[in-house]
Amino acid sequence: MIDTFLAGTGELADPVALTSLRIGVRLKLRCGRVVRTGRGRSIIKGRAEDRRALGYLPTSDAEAVAGLLDTGASATARVGDLVPAFQRLRVQLVAELAPADRDLGQQASP
Repeated sequence: MIDTFLAGTGELADPVALTSLRIGVRLKLRCGRVVRTGRGRSIIKGRAEDRRALGYLPTSDAEAVAGLLDTGASATARVGDLVPAFQRLRVQLVAELAPADRDLGQQASP
């Protein structure tokens, strides 16, 4: 579990989608890439059930989650709190990660 928040809500989110958020709602976390000045970095977007993007995880949290998603893990986030902030709500999240399903009976070949 990672305590984090949803950044970029002003850039990505539909204001109606943000006002429909409630504490306890689950968001899907999906990996993407952002390319700036020739370097790429991982971005983890939080999406509503209807697939609308609501924002993204802060860079430090996104890098940790992206590394796990690259191994086949799955990730969701639960809205932990909605805090009034300057001009918009701050959406606090609890990211929940599940390891990739692996066949534990098989051994890796040397």
